[in-house]
Amino acid sequence: MKKYRNIYYLVNLLYSLGVAVWSGTIYLFMHHIGYSYGEINFFLSIFWVVTFIAEIPSGFIADHLGYLKTASISNLVRATGLAVLALSPKNFLLLALSAFLTALGDSLMSGTLPSWIANKAALNNEKDQLGEIYSTYSLIASPFNMIVGFIGAHFLANIDLRLPLLTGAAFLAVTFFILVALFKYDSQAGTQKLSFKELNVVSEVKEVITNEYQTFKFILLCLPIWFISSGPIDQWQLYFQHGKRVDSGSILVAIGIVGYIGSYIYRYLYKKKINQLFLLIFSVIFLTISIELVVMLKGNYYLVLGIFMIHNLFGTIQQMIQGTLLQESIKTEKSRATIVSVCNALDAGVSVLILSLNGYLSDHYGIGLAWQSLAIVGLVLFFGMLIYYKRGRVKQA
Repeated sequence: MKKYRNIYYLVNLLYSLGVAVWSGTIYLFMHHIGYSYGEINFFLSIFWVVTFIAEIPSGFIADHLGYLKTASISNLVRATGLAVLALSPKNFLLLALSAFLTALGDSLMSGTLPSWIANKAALNNEKDQLGEIYSTYSLIASPFNMIVGFIGAHFLANIDLRLPLLTGAAFLAVTFFILVALFKYDSQAGTQKLSFKELNVVSEVKEVITNEYQTFKFILLCLPIWFISSGPIDQWQLYFQHGKRVDSGSILVAIGIVGYIGSYIYRYLYKKKINQLFLLIFSVIFLTISIELVVMLKGNYYLVLGIFMIHNLFGTIQQMIQGTLLQESIKTEKSRATIVSVCNALDAGVSVLILSLNGYLSDHYGIGLAWQSLAIVGLVLFFGMLIYYKRGRVKQA
């Protein structure tokens, strides 16, 4: 099992570095070459629509073709999408193509490696170690992502805003070749023969609801969290940017540090066997409170930035809790990646809705009010879904 852990850590790390190097500058790059906020939202809308459509087929492909093979295709496709965006002038057709390729690559990757290591853990009777594996990876990746993100935003972007994107494409290309060399360690949960005649999105979702009833309820429970987190995730570069020089590198370092601390805190809490659902509720509440304070206290830049770091701390903990609970709740091994893809598809669908609302509110009333109002809506919906989720648990018991 140690060998599989190391493969999981290595491949995930390389992929995350390929994303981290441009994550603090991509929206600044698009704005720099002439795209308006509305046009940037157009890119994001295409990204999430494609993600929504591609997620379940991607999980189906991973379950049948093989997790590592699917991950290799993902890296190649996303690298191509980044290169198209970086090397193209302002052009809606090329912008749409880049959004399509990056979304497709992201869909093929999302949940694939966690499902691969979860499958290996299940086969080796070590499924109870998944929380530790995920938290250990986060502890390993956080400092590397922080350093690479800082280099991309502070140095590369100030030379040329295209360089972070091209560097990310290079990282993903290297990851592709490494994955090809690791195919002998691949596995698939379903039949080895991949036939899209077997794929029926509606039937796949019905199967999840029927065979993974409680898992599906948990997926629904987590959907409202996107109302709270999606605005800050997408717009923090614009919210905290001052002047022409790109300063997002320093903020990325701070985000990396609090992410590392959050991973350590979660690892500690997981070992202490503290109720995961309670921690999730606690994290969601503080995610909302911190965003409200970020907007209310905007006049004090550094105080607001500090509160935003607390928001990211709880965001890290929330994401790790959510990922662990989702993987631990899945009982149907043959469809593990497909189930995760159903989750990601629903996430993407909700994100399209939130993106539209956020774009309208940001354009007409400002980013701050958009964050505040959507966070409150998300918290209310979360507690509504929590009641539904707990009732489902009682009935099932």
